[in-house]
Amino acid sequence: MEAQSAKAVVMIRPCRFFPNPETALDNAFQQAAAIESEAELNAHAQAEFDRAVEKLKTVGVTVHVFDDTPLTAKPVTCPSTQSRVSS
Repeated sequence: MEAQSAKAVVMIRPCRFFPNPETALDNAFQQAAAIESEAELNAHAQAEFDRAVEKLKTVGVTVHVFDDTPLTAKPVTCPSTQSRVSS
């Protein structure tokens, strides 16, 4: 069996990144940020996003980046382009 990995990905750059106080109560992955302003937190999130894009590109993955807006449609499911392996 051969290993499968994506040759291309779609990534949506965050435009408004902030913790959700309603879900933070019971989500261990959301922690209070040491950064106080929403603008500063958003800048850090975008810088992390850009680093992830660059890392993917350095290993040969084609990255299609779209800017997020409040009206951006979010995919409910992700289509798969995997080849089917019959047993």
